[in-house]
Amino acid sequence: MKVLVIRFSSLGDVLLTTPVLRCLKKQKPDCHIHFLTKSSNFELLYKNPNIEKIFVLQDSIKQTVKSLAEEKYDLVIDLHNNRRSRRVRNKLRCKNVVYRKENIHKWLTILTKHDWMSGRHVVQRYMQAVENLGVVDDGAGLDLFLPEEVCGEAFKTRTIGKYTVASITDRPYVAVPCGAQHETKRIPLDKLMILTSLIKTRVVLLGDKSDKHRIRDWGAQFGPNVVNLCGKTSLLESAALIRDAAAVVTPDSAMMHVAAAFKKPLIAVWGATKASFGFAPFRTPHIDCRVSGLWCRPCSRMGTTRCPLGHFKCMNNQNWQSIANAATQMALQEIPAGHNFYESMTVL
Repeated sequence: MKVLVIRFSSLGDVLLTTPVLRCLKKQKPDCHIHFLTKSSNFELLYKNPNIEKIFVLQDSIKQTVKSLAEEKYDLVIDLHNNRRSRRVRNKLRCKNVVYRKENIHKWLTILTKHDWMSGRHVVQRYMQAVENLGVVDDGAGLDLFLPEEVCGEAFKTRTIGKYTVASITDRPYVAVPCGAQHETKRIPLDKLMILTSLIKTRVVLLGDKSDKHRIRDWGAQFGPNVVNLCGKTSLLESAALIRDAAAVVTPDSAMMHVAAAFKKPLIAVWGATKASFGFAPFRTPHIDCRVSGLWCRPCSRMGTTRCPLGHFKCMNNQNWQSIANAATQMALQEIPAGHNFYESMTVL
């Protein structure tokens, strides 16, 4: 059986489809799985052994469909379910199954500040799309397979900026991805400076060129325990540095899901969005940190360019000392043996 899985974006959402790919391949070994996505997600998928072929979404849906039609699929699994994915699956004229979104529930939650969500993680909702095929959740987490160039001893000799990877990773460190697609999901730079100064071990800042420019333009300064690699690493290098970290502190971003794929203990810092939307760290030890008692939160499904009320209390009022203490304990393995983050760590 030849199957096409569709998920166009974003990086984190694409990673969240990987349990479906794994379960489908293991439980239906006769499946030949192809994946349709945006070109920006190719690096995260091309080493995944459950995918035989990756198609990149073209500017023209007509051209995209023309390439796909030659494959003569038996089934389309639409895990995006938007206007473009509907056009693709309808034009392919084969059996299809579709992921059901909870956007109406999200909007009701935002408008009323009462939680209307189902309580199911988006991965569990993805799995619902294939349950009628006899595919069941295997209870495992996300998958991310990195290429050889960021694995093993060869990667240790790589120079990033003025550092070698070996000199960065020679002691336990906390990785802090400081970017996110939208401003109201990012840790403010003044709070990032406070957080990194309070963590009692090495901190590695990760981000893209826009994060590098944001830090430079704002004039943020960090202490000697901080290795700032923003704008200096590729996506895969950042993923590898998260893989090798002792702990991760991250806002709601793609890198949170990268950390979850490597089963890293992590602290998720929530701003405008909330974990109950279904995008919390999946099956990895974690602490969800949010400011309680804010009547205005959540204010957005995916984040916005600015706080609608101008105060940004959902980030500014986080307990940064407690977050730093927890990150330090994670990194230095001071958490008691057998500790269950899910059950016994206090939400901040």
